[in-house]
Amino acid sequence: MRNFDELMQPSLSGVEGPATSIYSMQTGYLAAFFGGPLGGATIALLNAHRLKRLGSDWPLGLAALGVTFGLLWWQLRSGGEAWLIGHLGHGGPGLAIRIVGLAFYGIVYAVHRQYYRNMALLGLEAPSGWIPGIAAIVGGAVVMLVLGYVLSS
Repeated sequence: MRNFDELMQPSLSGVEGPATSIYSMQTGYLAAFFGGPLGGATIALLNAHRLKRLGSDWPLGLAALGVTFGLLWWQLRSGGEAWLIGHLGHGGPGLAIRIVGLAFYGIVYAVHRQYYRNMALLGLEAPSGWIPGIAAIVGGAVVMLVLGYVLSS
């Protein structure tokens, strides 16, 4: 015979702890716009770490690295830079990185949309994103410069 005392226990427990807030959408947007896909992925992975779901979100970082490498390869090795300059002017290569960064931000937002909505519903305030945002932008730009140097030589 089963023990039915378990049925009288509360189903919601405080084991999870208080709700966690993540860096704001604006932080991720600006990091992706100025730091490219790698800057956006940095904020996304920091948010995943805060949510304790880094084990399921780590492919975002790998995808950002692959997209950045592919874009730089196309620009520097396959004549994409000349094509972009010919069609979009001298700012074309930078514009392409910004567009790809914003597209990557859209993917990250789709993955973390539920958590942003939960923060708004619970009235949680996002932590200050200045330091991680600037670090993500600078880190993304430095990695893109290093990859560009390696691919152009």
